[in-house]
Amino acid sequence: MILSDTSIKDLCLKDKMITDFVESSKTTDAKDVKYSFGLSSAGYDARLGNQFVLNGKNITKANTFDLLQNQFILAHTIECFNIPSDIVGVCVGKSTLARLGVHVLVTPLEPGWSGQLTLEIKNLSNKPVPLYVGQGICQIQFHLLDKVPSATYADKKGKYQNQTGVTQAIFG
Repeated sequence: MILSDTSIKDLCLKDKMITDFVESSKTTDAKDVKYSFGLSSAGYDARLGNQFVLNGKNITKANTFDLLQNQFILAHTIECFNIPSDIVGVCVGKSTLARLGVHVLVTPLEPGWSGQLTLEIKNLSNKPVPLYVGQGICQIQFHLLDKVPSATYADKKGKYQNQTGVTQAIFG
C-alpha cells in the first residue's frame, strides 16, 4: 500500500521520518521554470542540495549547477530520511525534468535506513539543463510492508547508514 499525504505527514510530525520536512507542496520559480517540492498527495518531492560530485571531484554551488548533455553527476537531497522498520521508500523522477531528458536514480530507501539521499543524475538530452539548489528533484513514494522485516538496514549496519551530503560508492 502506498501511503497518502496524511499518513506521510503523520509519520513526519510524530516519528521524524523526514527532517527539513515541508508540509505543503510549494513551488520555486527559477528563471520562469516552476519546480514543486514538499508533500504531494501520494509522496514527498525532495529538494536538491548544494553539493555535487562530477568525475570524482566535489563541487559546491550556491544556486545553479549546469548539467551538460550526456553528463552524469552525484548530488544529494536537503532532507534527511529516517525510514521506519515497516516502510520502504521508492524514488521516482519528476515529470518536468524527465521531459527535459534528466533522469534521477536512487536505490530503495530500505526499512531502518537513515540519511540524506545520494542522487544519481544523468542528462540524456543533447543540451544543457540547469539544476537549481532547492528545487524539487525527485519524488519518494512510501510503501507500507505487510510485516516488519527480520532485519532492517540499521540492524545490518549498512554501509550507507547516516550518510550526509554526497556519498560516493563504498566498496567492501
